Amino acid sequence: MKKNNPTMLNLNKRFFGPVKQTILQSRAWSIEGFAYQSGVEAVTIEVGRGVFTWTPFMGSELWDWSVDGVSRKFEGFRKEPIYQAPFLANYGAFLIHCGVRGMGGPSKEDTHPHHGELPVSQPARAWIEIDEEDKEFPLALCAEFHSHIPFVGEYSFTPSLKIHASGTFVVVESGLTNLAHAPFEYQYLGHVNFNYPKSGRLEYSIANFTDREVVVLDETFEGVTKKPELFLTLDKGCTLDPELVAVIDYGKKSPSTFRNGKFALSRMSDEKGGSAWVVARTDILDHTVIWLTQTPDRKAAGFALPATSGPTGFTNEKKMGNGKVLPGKQSITLWYAFGVGDGDIEKDIATALSRSGMTE
Repeated sequence: MKKNNPTMLNLNKRFFGPVKQTILQSRAWSIEGFAYQSGVEAVTIEVGRGVFTWTPFMGSELWDWSVDGVSRKFEGFRKEPIYQAPFLANYGAFLIHCGVRGMGGPSKEDTHPHHGELPVSQPARAWIEIDEEDKEFPLALCAEFHSHIPFVGEYSFTPSLKIHASGTFVVVESGLTNLAHAPFEYQYLGHVNFNYPKSGRLEYSIANFTDREVVVLDETFEGVTKKPELFLTLDKGCTLDPELVAVIDYGKKSPSTFRNGKFALSRMSDEKGGSAWVVARTDILDHTVIWLTQTPDRKAAGFALPATSGPTGFTNEKKMGNGKVLPGKQSITLWYAFGVGDGDIEKDIATALSRSGMTE
């Protein structure tokens, strides 16, 4: 595929104020900027059937995503973002980048914050790439994080959210570069927080959804550890408090049955015949974390969080052999995509996969 030279729209915090203002627009899309009452800057992108709200200077998070006027993110969490808050106090985005010096709930042996430093980090710069020649993915939301802790390590992390022209799916392509000569140990998780449907069904690209292939982390729900297939049926009448968490290890335990094991595909159907999906390259993101919660106060179906390991903290995951190491002066790409559809989603998935940089 021929690479075009996109236009770079560099963002500056001076673009953002309490009144929403148009930054740039075309016949196919519009880009607007505003600031929440908290002062957090946000960009709203309207393209196709989708509306995306992105916080470029706060974790480069996709704060909200609506398709056909309906928000697709979880309910009962933070309404607006705030700066300088720990993970749970600012928990409200549809997509949160987690890592990279640690991820998940830290153990007593860990020093990293809950889900790592990225959710509370501000990038060194943020920009939007505009490619009018690319009819499939005309816009990409980009940022660059740089971290240097003497005697610990130095890295850059550059997430890019490539928005499809339909507004119904996104390809996430993030670069991680070890800027030091010494090896760098890292973790990553893409916290993709879908809404919990009234009823639905989950599907994963493994041979059998059993306790031999899926590790259930929360044992407070009777019968789930013996029958983890209970995860697969979604019912808004059930209570999942505080949460139900499971991990699929595509690297060692449960090889993916999708695309020769190079990708993992997860789907969630709903009562209206719609589908949500997440697909990830398993060369590095060889784990899928499943996170469900439902009470009268909150509802979330994080049915497929692409990750380098389980979410039990850096030290514990390393002990289990799930640690990842990036050699000095080397770079990798963390790739996954997500979307929704009200009919045949195979074409969308195939289009996303065509941008993965991998062949079957």
